[in-house]
Amino acid sequence: MTKVVPAIIPQTRRQLTEEIKKVSGFAELVQIDISDGLFTPIKTWPYNGRDQDFFEKLKKGEEGWPEWDKVDFEIHLMVRNPEDVVADWIKTGVVALVVHIESTNHFQKVVGTCRLASVSLGVAIKPSTNIDLITPLITQVDFIQVMGNDHLGKHGMELDFKAVELIKSLRKLYPERTIAIDIGVNTDTVETLVSAGANKLISGSEILDADNPKEVYKYFKSIGK
Repeated sequence: MTKVVPAIIPQTRRQLTEEIKKVSGFAELVQIDISDGLFTPIKTWPYNGRDQDFFEKLKKGEEGWPEWDKVDFEIHLMVRNPEDVVADWIKTGVVALVVHIESTNHFQKVVGTCRLASVSLGVAIKPSTNIDLITPLITQVDFIQVMGNDHLGKHGMELDFKAVELIKSLRKLYPERTIAIDIGVNTDTVETLVSAGANKLISGSEILDADNPKEVYKYFKSIGK
């Protein structure tokens, strides 16, 4: 069955809370996109300097994620040298992390930290990146996340069809693995993406900005059954 995950790009605690509440009644998992302004040109909370106290409280266990009793969270880290911060994000109580192969020369450190904490790990790859880079990691990660465009950190980007070919190649190589697609997932592209081999659909604005987010979510889940 196709898994569907709403994606949120937080700028403030208030926006994060509002958008989680939009989907917490039906989604099982939400992906939070975090950018440091170095790996991508975009800065999000908490690296934009806003509501940093909330992040500190999350790390210390003094507060929980909004709607934490209804939905699980995974963090998509679009940061340089993620091995330096993965432990902090694990402390916030997430169930999974997604880390870019392009963002570090020390991915093995990320693997080790996640394994010690029993947190799932996905390796993310841009459509222009050589697929061979992730080959040594396949047995050490829980899923692969293909990015639909090289331009990261914004909702509403168009799907680069290089990503479709990348999904096809990965599905042939790894027929039993979870292959996610993030960016460009909408009602026009979803059937193509699932046919190519994606079985985890990550969608931001298509769900969050819909008149009826639940109906879009249910439609995505119905594809590929």
